[in-house]
Amino acid sequence: SERIPFFKKPAHTTTLPAQLALRFDCDIIPVYLERNENNTFNMEILNPIKINKTNNPEKDKKEITIKINQTIEKMILKNPKQWIWTHNRWK
Repeated sequence: SERIPFFKKPAHTTTLPAQLALRFDCDIIPVYLERNENNTFNMEILNPIKINKTNNPEKDKKEITIKINQTIEKMILKNPKQWIWTHNRWK
């Protein structure tokens, strides 16, 4: 993992989704799940995170990972009580 901004602080973040997107030349489709009070779920399929390949794979990987973190931040802020994190990304 690399340290990528997450809520404005460097946080340990996997770059695997970015690596796979670059390797297989595909966009990343974020999915937002929300648990309802009756133990059902709402699912929202968000707009794709576009992958722009350049001649600098390390820079591309970092930029994609930043976009992913920004998307996750928006999901968390939409409904923070739905979010659970089981490890410390900021250690």
